[in-house]
Amino acid sequence: MKLRLIAPVIALLGAVLSLTGCGGGRQPGQAGKVKVTLFTWTRNTELAANQKLCQEFMSQNPGIEVEIINEPGDRAMDKLQTMIAAGNPPDVMSIHGAFFMPLAAKGALLDLEPIVSDPAFDLKDFYPGLVEQCRYQGTLFSLPRYTSVYVLFYNKDLFDAAGLKYPDDTWTWDDYLAAAKKLTTNSPNPNKRRMGCVIDFWGARIYPWVWAAGGEILDQSGTRCLLDQPGAQDALQFLVDLRHRWKVCPPTTQADKRQNIAMFTNGKVAMFQTGAWDIQAMQEAKTLRWNIAPLPKKKQHATLLGMENYAIAAASKHPKEAGELFKFLLGPKAQEVMGTELEKQPSRQSVANGPYLGQKVSYDRKVFVDALGYARVAPNIPDWDRVSHFIQEQLDLMWIGKVSVPDGARKAAEQVTQALQETK
Repeated sequence: MKLRLIAPVIALLGAVLSLTGCGGGRQPGQAGKVKVTLFTWTRNTELAANQKLCQEFMSQNPGIEVEIINEPGDRAMDKLQTMIAAGNPPDVMSIHGAFFMPLAAKGALLDLEPIVSDPAFDLKDFYPGLVEQCRYQGTLFSLPRYTSVYVLFYNKDLFDAAGLKYPDDTWTWDDYLAAAKKLTTNSPNPNKRRMGCVIDFWGARIYPWVWAAGGEILDQSGTRCLLDQPGAQDALQFLVDLRHRWKVCPPTTQADKRQNIAMFTNGKVAMFQTGAWDIQAMQEAKTLRWNIAPLPKKKQHATLLGMENYAIAAASKHPKEAGELFKFLLGPKAQEVMGTELEKQPSRQSVANGPYLGQKVSYDRKVFVDALGYARVAPNIPDWDRVSHFIQEQLDLMWIGKVSVPDGARKAAEQVTQALQETK
């Protein structure tokens, strides 16, 4: 899962992959069948799993044909918004959690209440906190096909070589810093150079640190930015100091969001904050020995609750059939496939506590499940895509040392607050 800010809607071309072959555009349904489209943005391994699931759905529903439109990469949400704006939306769509509220506010999503009221669907099986985050003005417009939280990934071999105990749920920021110092090797030989940690200093990656220090991003009204308050500034200063004061973190940029995971999988850094969506990349690094732990705490434990959701287009020409596909893709069978075959964290409690935790794996999945107890959602207001760039602009300047944390936080808070209050 990639937590990126909403970009302007631009026209993009993408491959359309149907379950019967590839084509340059939507193909008509087979005679006598209703055709529904499913928009996804996955790697090939997940695409293959989705194709298999949809084949199973079609065998159970012979009157429905499913076509998958898959758009992998960072621009998937731009293409989805383009399709919606053009009046040609997919029937069922996978949307990044950060895009849910703006799409719901625009009336682009179908009210799901009549669909999920089916007792066989068992809406109560989903984590209640997740369901509430999928409502807009009290109405349910999406549900998470999986959830995710940030945790601390660590390299066991590097910890062993440094004679350090592995991180656990008692770790504080002081413990994290002490370990990062000991794990850092500033050798003139780049092949021997190691860094204690790597930090993504952008977007939602900083939120758990702010919350752990008792800070907030916005006030409860959603009209005032609080990054200039002590808790938030403490967190930002701690992260900036990891790079500039303590020199235990390499310089990184948000322009290449994959470089940090590459440094971790290549053994160049010992600790990295990410989520279950990166586990497949970890597993491709055959010699990497790793595990996970909760993010370190300051005043409290904190992490970000992320979601990738399924929704139905309000303009779908086949809402009944789309509803059947929606329920199937969010059913226990599909969730089990996502969790046990693709390392996605289930949003159904029965799957999370059953086959997901019951499967024998090389890392501690319980860390993910336990983190749901204290995870929080990012600011998700309709105007967020219009104002969030003010924060990132100042974060970028803080990270390269062009502005101080107090000055950058103050300016970001002022700009965001002014922009939000102008719309009220």
